[in-house]
Amino acid sequence: MLRWTRSRVTTGLGHVFRHYNPYARAPPALGSKQALEQMPADVASKMTTPEEALDALGKPQHVVTAMAACEPHGFFSHVHEAARANGWHGTRIQCANPSEAYPCFVDEDLVGKLKVEVMFLTPATRKLHGRDLVHYIPQHLSQWTRNMDKPDVFWGTCSLPDERGFVSLGPAAVYEPEALDMAKVVVLEINPHIPFTTGGTVVHTRDVNMFVTSERKPITIPAAKADAIDTRIAEYVVDLVPDGATIQLGIGGIPNAIATLLRNKRDLGVHTEMMNDSMRELYEAGVITGKHKTSERGVMTASFALGTAELYHFLHHNPVVAFRAGSWVNDPYVIAKQHLMRSINTAVEIDVTGQVCSESVGHRELSGVGGAAETHIGAQMSRGGRGIIAMRSSAALADGSHVSKIAFELQRGAKVSVSRNDIDTVVTEYGVAALRGKSVAERVQALVAIAHPRFRDELLHQSREVGYL
Repeated sequence: MLRWTRSRVTTGLGHVFRHYNPYARAPPALGSKQALEQMPADVASKMTTPEEALDALGKPQHVVTAMAACEPHGFFSHVHEAARANGWHGTRIQCANPSEAYPCFVDEDLVGKLKVEVMFLTPATRKLHGRDLVHYIPQHLSQWTRNMDKPDVFWGTCSLPDERGFVSLGPAAVYEPEALDMAKVVVLEINPHIPFTTGGTVVHTRDVNMFVTSERKPITIPAAKADAIDTRIAEYVVDLVPDGATIQLGIGGIPNAIATLLRNKRDLGVHTEMMNDSMRELYEAGVITGKHKTSERGVMTASFALGTAELYHFLHHNPVVAFRAGSWVNDPYVIAKQHLMRSINTAVEIDVTGQVCSESVGHRELSGVGGAAETHIGAQMSRGGRGIIAMRSSAALADGSHVSKIAFELQRGAKVSVSRNDIDTVVTEYGVAALRGKSVAERVQALVAIAHPRFRDELLHQSREVGYL
């Protein structure tokens, strides 16, 4: 592996931004190919191809890559070739939520040469988990970098450079800025479609060893459509969100329905691990102002963003959104500083005592815990705060039958994402169950009351048999 030295012109990426003015002159438009072709001399001197960059790394033992919209396609498209050609052995590649099953995830000839460690499973990696190449690391999102070994290489994606020599890591700050700071070698794929974001994502080009060009558009996900059941759930949730509250909200039919109904609220704030289109729309509608936030007032705080092309255009050189490290954003003690905090997440199932599973169906892993537990706990630590699990009361199976998502007991092998000791409020289309501080018997009664009617008698019978009631 080549020996690299990188000058450190800052005491941290957050320090850079506090002294950085992104509006010295009009920035290049998102997607500008002309700007991509006119790189500053110091950047041009470091430009190379993905293949050449991988060869220059030699035999790294630990590589960390950026996630979501900033997933480095050039790296993942060629790393399997480098592993073979350069005799890699035991190399760890850490990433979060890969968008596709790249060759390095499935090529059995690479067993022993490398292994991929994912911090969040996606449809592309669910079936591969547990095989020889792909392994899931269960941990809270705020702990990702705290538990991360110092990488030999950080390989990410960045925006076009500005006139001062700064690039942005785009809408990806969960672990990327901290991993970059720890790495011996930094490789960034300059992409004109990556928005120049603000907060803790700004890096000077002198702190980058190699640049690769990429014109691949960032991953987009369309807004999930809400149906009548989602809307009914949302009606109950919105009643629990007062004017001036700060929200953390995920994606999907239920969160989108909630966002639609939140348009009747005033002066909401945002402190969330994931920024999405529903929050953009609420800001553009004048609902989100952040004027009552007790930390980062007037700013929407997030760790990463994933959504439509419109979202990425909204984020480009927009100081109203600050991307901060997940180790800070999802720290329960940081979340607790926001008065009237509302953490709103969904779940796969919950048992009658309040144990929540949001990451697996039995033994089959679906995703990961992410920030589900720490945001739920942090919200309850907030003055006037509340942790909310919003979910349908039942789910349809492949054979057309239905199963209750409020279960007497979790499925065998199900992973407990939020313990019953930390549960606060659960909402279905049948109402609200406030569980914090309640006895087991009171919880059973509250949860059965919001279960689907066809399952209530059975849940009560099972609970009586074991002495819950």
